[in-house]
Amino acid sequence: MKGAFSRLSFVQLVIIFLMALPVLALAFLALGRFSLEGGLFSRMLPVALTETGLLLLFVGVFTAIVGLLSAWLVSSFEFPGRKFFQWAFILPLAVPTYISAYAWVEVMEFTGPIQTAIRAATGAKTIREYWFPDIRSLEGAAIVMSLVLYPYVYLSCRAFFLMQSGALVAASRALGANAWRTFFSIILPLSRPALIVGVTLALMEVLNDVGAVEFFGVNSITKIVYTTWLNRSNLPGAAQLALTAILLIGTLIWLEQYARRRRDYLTRRDSRVPPSLIKLSLPVGLLVTAFCAGIVFLGFGVPVLELLSTSINRVMRGALRPAIWPAFINTIMLAAGGALLCVSIGYFTARKMINRDGRGGWSFLATFGYAVPGTILAIGILVPLGFMDGLINDGTRAIWGVTVGLILSGSPIAILYAYTVRFLTVSHNNIEAAMKKRGLNLLDASHILGASKWRTLIEIDLPTLRPALVAAMTLVFVECIKELPATLLLRPIGLETLSTFVYAEASLENFEAAAVPALLIVAIALVPAILGGRLQGNHS
Repeated sequence: MKGAFSRLSFVQLVIIFLMALPVLALAFLALGRFSLEGGLFSRMLPVALTETGLLLLFVGVFTAIVGLLSAWLVSSFEFPGRKFFQWAFILPLAVPTYISAYAWVEVMEFTGPIQTAIRAATGAKTIREYWFPDIRSLEGAAIVMSLVLYPYVYLSCRAFFLMQSGALVAASRALGANAWRTFFSIILPLSRPALIVGVTLALMEVLNDVGAVEFFGVNSITKIVYTTWLNRSNLPGAAQLALTAILLIGTLIWLEQYARRRRDYLTRRDSRVPPSLIKLSLPVGLLVTAFCAGIVFLGFGVPVLELLSTSINRVMRGALRPAIWPAFINTIMLAAGGALLCVSIGYFTARKMINRDGRGGWSFLATFGYAVPGTILAIGILVPLGFMDGLINDGTRAIWGVTVGLILSGSPIAILYAYTVRFLTVSHNNIEAAMKKRGLNLLDASHILGASKWRTLIEIDLPTLRPALVAAMTLVFVECIKELPATLLLRPIGLETLSTFVYAEASLENFEAAAVPALLIVAIALVPAILGGRLQGNHS
């Protein structure tokens, strides 16, 4: 290990240190004042772990079933609307979990359209006269979050099915197995790695969420960290809970890797036997179409229609708040800055931290931040930045007799730092995959012909990586716009973004004022969702 670190340059070591610094600071803060006394661990932690575990279990099972079944249907059968649904299944990814939660509560509450229709049909006047499920519950949170997170499983399994040979399925059919027996005997065992990867990504998003769980009244560990820090002013206690969450996340990652150890489920696709589609009869095909339409409608249609109707009503009444537009500008600028930083550093980590044989070096240390929820990351960032601000103010006081205030922790720098740590892996992975696919032959040829490093970079390296660079910047840009916890906790006083604007209004039960900025977030996030879905669909 010592020899491996000695081969890293100073810049590489600085990047690794800066990306790992929040977790290191978190550990220092938590272990520095470690205590198991009081109600923090005896009462709050057991409740948080129990509700978080149940939420993860429900979301994991629901997303696995819906995502795998959706991918199997569009990959194996021909039915009305299949080409539309193979990319439409991705649309719910454009709806952040907290926005979907706010929209669904508006739809399901007493004054919402469903209960209003029930009262109109039955003549009931109060909720006591009929039964209706309470969506503000752990079960309601699991269902609503699963409806927007299942595309992670769908994308992973769909890509897996497209890479598989049709020979195994054809052999199963020839031996007389029907579609369901083929699914349970062949498709399900083979798709286990893709299923685990997709479910793991969905569960990471559940752990990162703070807006939806608070709105549904679920005491998740991320919410407990948030309330312990801000409401109880107990930063060390919040850090200790945050370390517990990181251990939980590390366990999920380890289980995902352990489940795939020494196993090769991937059969190479035989170009002579492409995956074939089974043409369903019209009645069965219409049932499948109805199922697919229902999933897309519940995950994407319901939240968007609710936002759209509320936004139109508010605009028609001239009640649009002017504060939305400064928040929109702040969002675009912060997201653009975060995307530029992530892509620039991601290019460097992919270029410098990948060995010539294609194996990763120490780059995983620089890209671990994606697994750390934004709330926890914010604590880890404020500690070192606050320490640096203290040093800066001590210096200016000693030299000029004045203090300059919170330059780092009280400015957009903290938010950009959080975006970079959290989303660096998104840009790194996209650029790294493109570099491995391109290879080094073009760069070697450029050097042999006498081109300088800068000329090779500008004329060969960057142009050949342009699609990956654009894709990485787009993905990070959208992730920054949707990100709520870190932005909410690290923003300077008076700075609003679309996500914090939505959170503030929805927390006050003023969903109508939050509809327009929420719709803007969804509209921006739709671009990569639609493009990604169509690109994947073109390979079917």
